[in-house]
Amino acid sequence: MYRKCFKLSPIALCVAITTLSYDTFAQDNVQDVIIVEATKQGTPIGRVNNSVIVKTGDELEKAGIHEVKDLEKAFPGLVIQTRGNRTYANTTIRGISSPDYHSPTIGIYVDGVLQDAAFLTQQLLNVEHVELLRGPQGTLYGGNAQGGIINIITKKATNQPKASAGVTYSNLSQQLDASTAIALSDEIYADVVIRSLKDEGNITHVPSNTKKANETKEISGMARLHYIPDNSPLNATLSFSADDLDSHEEWYLTKAEFDKKETNQDIPELKRNVNTVSLNVGYDFGSAQLTSITAYQDRDVDRTFIGGTWVEDQNTFSQELRVNTHFNDALTALLGGYFENRQFDVNSGSQNKMSTDTYALFGQSTYAMTNTVDLTFGLRASRMSTNSDYAGNAAWGISAYDQSKSENIISPKAAIGWQANEHSRLYASLTSGYRPSGFSAAPRSNSDKDGFDAEKSLNWELGWRTTLLDNSVDLSGALYLIETKDVQLYTGAPGSQKLSNHGEAKSLGLELELAFYPTDDLTLNLAGTSGRSTFESGNGGLEGNRLPYAPDTTATVGVEYFLPQSLVEGEISLVSNARYTSKMYFNENNTLSQEGYALVDVAIVYDFNDHLSFRLFSNNITDKEYKTYSFAMAGTSLSNYGTGREVGLNAKMEW
Repeated sequence: MYRKCFKLSPIALCVAITTLSYDTFAQDNVQDVIIVEATKQGTPIGRVNNSVIVKTGDELEKAGIHEVKDLEKAFPGLVIQTRGNRTYANTTIRGISSPDYHSPTIGIYVDGVLQDAAFLTQQLLNVEHVELLRGPQGTLYGGNAQGGIINIITKKATNQPKASAGVTYSNLSQQLDASTAIALSDEIYADVVIRSLKDEGNITHVPSNTKKANETKEISGMARLHYIPDNSPLNATLSFSADDLDSHEEWYLTKAEFDKKETNQDIPELKRNVNTVSLNVGYDFGSAQLTSITAYQDRDVDRTFIGGTWVEDQNTFSQELRVNTHFNDALTALLGGYFENRQFDVNSGSQNKMSTDTYALFGQSTYAMTNTVDLTFGLRASRMSTNSDYAGNAAWGISAYDQSKSENIISPKAAIGWQANEHSRLYASLTSGYRPSGFSAAPRSNSDKDGFDAEKSLNWELGWRTTLLDNSVDLSGALYLIETKDVQLYTGAPGSQKLSNHGEAKSLGLELELAFYPTDDLTLNLAGTSGRSTFESGNGGLEGNRLPYAPDTTATVGVEYFLPQSLVEGEISLVSNARYTSKMYFNENNTLSQEGYALVDVAIVYDFNDHLSFRLFSNNITDKEYKTYSFAMAGTSLSNYGTGREVGLNAKMEW
């Protein structure tokens, strides 16, 4: 048979070849230790004093997750929903959302490189695994992250040549994938991956009788060179990636228009181009490891929509330098420095040129007081300077200005961990987080020249992680309390909203993840979050209202079952994943919302052998209708809607 060894988060297990009784399986089950790379210190997941979930590329592929925005299917409590189009996405975790999509709650890293805020919904290419660290991570990352980190690790070329090709066809989309990895010499390796995606539209533009007027096309690719000599402390990776998006998806429809799947609105258009080049160099001194990550990312957006035209150009250069040290068996430390220069030019009827420089020193150290108790201390010191050179807008009565802001932020972290036994760990942490100050990209009043201040939060967490029944059950969870001050929030009517600071907010909740392996053929994953995120004092009548885009409850259920059969060569498995999201509000007044809903995906996977596989799938099999964004204009509610039922087939070949 051809079943592969793969990881199932948060416990990584190899699936056995034949069906055993539960008792036998529990005795023979062996845990494969997961190393969390997001900690930058190679920490085993069982020793991390932080809420963390890991999903492998195989898991994500079987669940039909090919884009970052679909990770909410796998990570409970994570909400990634587009507002109009996939360039402008809202991210929410633990009740902390990002009303300003230029300043996301969650930082997304691909092989150590922080991704542009307008590129959070990018394709997942050549993924080895994805890690979600909840809570502020500024003591580990140069680029600040108030709510958490999504760390994407890609597969690296080896001395074994590899290639793959895949095709997916469904009633809603077509996708082509190809990749190759080769050794150019004993020291230099190369890999290339490319994806072409077309999302079929379902809206008819009545005036021109254009069918499928909301289609989207996207091409993504990545090419890398790796220098990995044997018996040398030096290694390096040079990476080039590009993404080209041409979309007509930004429709804001009334309920009647959506039901009829037709509209008289002008056809919107969005073009986004993102190019990234990075150099990652590592040097092993033995007791210390030095890492340098240099990156440049260029992103252009040209947009025509119901609100007019919008053009953006952002160029970001970043440099991170860090050292990991291992003083002895009891003491480890990480120390790093970070610099980022961001040039942002936006024209939404008038031009605004913004320049931001970020300097940061960050570090974290863990000391083992005893064999079972350890302490972690971290600190981030950062300085950010922002300038906004705005040309003014006579039509809006807004005068031109050239304003600057700067801030110095100190963000500490403290945590204690107790390894109760080989399989169980308790931890508690207190971490400071923040969202930086700045200026509105599209000013709507003269008061916008003053900008807004940093949003600051204090994060309390009490968590645990344990394995039971001879590694057949894994249970983890966390209680959290987040107190936020100077909340950054858009208020006002759409088209004239102002981004400013408000009062306080509080998020309180519980997270649970359970993985159960009753036999070698069956895997069950159950996870959920339950909490409450509300405006508190100083919010001008909003006290008690829910924070936008912060559902009280989310839940995910995953099932994978390998059919015991001998009728055909190879293996057949049944896979199902479901997600529930409770009621969610789209505005601070809680007048626009989406009621709770559940989405169910199912698939049949046929692995003919190690080289050929097929996946027959249906996403949102119940064809559930739901909104991802709404706003009111002239008494009418206009909305974006989620994807309906999709039925398709994927074929993949590897050699």
